[in-house]
Amino acid sequence: MKIIVKAQVTRRTQDKRYDAGSGQMIGVITAYCKGMRKCPDWMNQSAAKFKR
Repeated sequence: MKIIVKAQVTRRTQDKRYDAGSGQMIGVITAYCKGMRKCPDWMNQSAAKFKR
């Protein structure tokens, strides 16, 4: 199994509805298991620890 992680950061959203302010950043982290329809439960449980 190969886990793919992508992160994107920016100061404001493309539609300009949200702006983090000067010197601040907002972002999104996406992870998925390549070659599988669903990541194993241990992957989802491990990722949940980082959301706290």
